[in-house]
Amino acid sequence: MRKKRMTKLLSVASVIGMMIVLAGCGGSEGTGGQGPINHAHISGPTGSGWYPMSVLFADIWMDEMENFNVTVVEGGAIGNIREVNRGEDAQSGFAFASDFADAVQGTGVFEGEVQENVQAIGALYPAWWNFVVMDDSPIQSLEDFIQQGGHTIPGNPGDASELTTRRVFEAMGYTYEDLEKLGVRISYGSYSDAATQLRDGIIDMVVQGGAPEVVGLSEIDASRPVRPLPIPDDVLQALDEAGYGYTVDMVIPAGTYRNQTEDIPTVVTMSILIVHKDMDEEIVYQMTKALWENLERIRDEQPGRGQWMDAERGYTEIVNPEENIHPGALRYYKEIGVAE
Repeated sequence: MRKKRMTKLLSVASVIGMMIVLAGCGGSEGTGGQGPINHAHISGPTGSGWYPMSVLFADIWMDEMENFNVTVVEGGAIGNIREVNRGEDAQSGFAFASDFADAVQGTGVFEGEVQENVQAIGALYPAWWNFVVMDDSPIQSLEDFIQQGGHTIPGNPGDASELTTRRVFEAMGYTYEDLEKLGVRISYGSYSDAATQLRDGIIDMVVQGGAPEVVGLSEIDASRPVRPLPIPDDVLQALDEAGYGYTVDMVIPAGTYRNQTEDIPTVVTMSILIVHKDMDEEIVYQMTKALWENLERIRDEQPGRGQWMDAERGYTEIVNPEENIHPGALRYYKEIGVAE
């Protein structure tokens, strides 16, 4: 019989003072034989694909690891890296490979702010950036969106979705200031709020990460079709040349959304799992092992994301993996032969 589930969704602030142990940071020898270890895992916004994946991972860890209690907290990609780097309110979390590369090198949004305390467990699956309008919208392209003075919610300031939106528009030759002068409105909010406002006609476009579909948008699509906008080839080339760490040769496959009959080119980045570097090596080893040895369960419960997961790619898709993967996870990759 499985343990009683302890997975919850809380704001990061509400976790302060709740954590009894810093999720195994320091010198513990694993979870067996100890009192409970309370671990905070920081996910994505409600309505994002990271949340159900985080709940599933938490369930797997609690099933496989004795006395390991996991609380899932809401977060956002770039903020997640900073939270895990601090290690106070979250000890593991989701991030994007491109943001992680910036974080450990002190580049991009982390310019001059190297995140020295964050390491990776591994890469998980691609996240496709969905620039989505309602299917009955007159907007047929990103240039249409600009010229028609569209209104978008690309997430919250500093989110990976917001940063990607900014970079795509800049690759098209427009800063946010340029867009504002042209009548474009950029507001901020969670994935779920943005999806609701898109459905209700309050905004014209959302930008959200999916694998490849976005959960909240698929729910809308079931009753009112939505439509992803393509990113032009020259914009994709400019993004690639800028060295942001995006993948630019993948598409949102035809049929991802109800009325989508063609593949849609877009930018892609890998979703990855990160931990605080001071987490106990044995605990991180157990976390890594539990995930990869429950791959069949992940693929069964989350097929859209789980189908892309592979332990070898989990190692190789991390920038400088021998340096940036936590020793506990690295131990597992060496054990199964994907790392030397």
